[in-house]
Amino acid sequence: MKLAAWWATQSDAVLSDALESIVNVVASAMTLGAVRLAAKPPDAEHPYGHGRVEFVSAAVEGGMLVAAGAFIIIQSVGALLNDAAPITQTGWGLALVVAAGLLNLALARLMISVGRRTDSAALIADGVHVLSDSITTAAVIVGLVVIWFTGWTWVDPIIALALGCLLLFMGWRVAKGSVNRLIDRQDDGDITKLNALLTSHLDGGAQSPTICSFHKVRCRHDGPMHWIDMHIRLPRAMSVAESHDIASVIEGRAIAALGGAGDATVHCEPCSSQHCSCGRARSLSTS
Repeated sequence: MKLAAWWATQSDAVLSDALESIVNVVASAMTLGAVRLAAKPPDAEHPYGHGRVEFVSAAVEGGMLVAAGAFIIIQSVGALLNDAAPITQTGWGLALVVAAGLLNLALARLMISVGRRTDSAALIADGVHVLSDSITTAAVIVGLVVIWFTGWTWVDPIIALALGCLLLFMGWRVAKGSVNRLIDRQDDGDITKLNALLTSHLDGGAQSPTICSFHKVRCRHDGPMHWIDMHIRLPRAMSVAESHDIASVIEGRAIAALGGAGDATVHCEPCSSQHCSCGRARSLSTS
């Protein structure tokens, strides 16, 4: 629809909007494949699952947005330096762009909603992309209306330039967020929840069993799956069996605190104090 609108109007702004939609079609196909692959369970070759493919898809999509934004900026600057071409058949072009914009807005809201509910990075990234498509379409509509009533053709490349800059910015944000997840950047919210849980197990805390201290709390997640590891200190005199039982309790609570999907590993260490008794205060037998 947008390509037909550009064919009718020869508007740089409409061409910019159409190019973004073309990128979105390609990105949506990638997202479909990524979501299907990410849903596959772990196997012998991928013991941590396939969730990271969503981040790869989102990073590529961000890169395509950046490329589209750069092309639009070059195109619009060229139109500004050379007299902008006249806009033709504005009415038909406006009708097509409005219809396409409304469809994209409905699609964007649906994709972002489902992506947040399922914690899907690929769906959220693609939904943000479609939402940006709706925003750029709104700007194009305003530009076509102004040109229709005033005949100011220079408005067209100005809007195209602004849209190119917006796409560049949004593409950078999507790509940066995906790369951060690929290189295991910590999620501050997850770490805060885990620290709060472990603090509640310290001597004097609300949870049983009691631990002496904790450190090296780490977590990463691929979609809804969380992979957690942490170190806890327990009294030196505690048996291996009791230490294992305490670790198992904390592992289960850690996974539950982050949504109930994933795997946690607790490494037990002896407390540095020779006479530590904090773990005996409220052991599993009293929890």
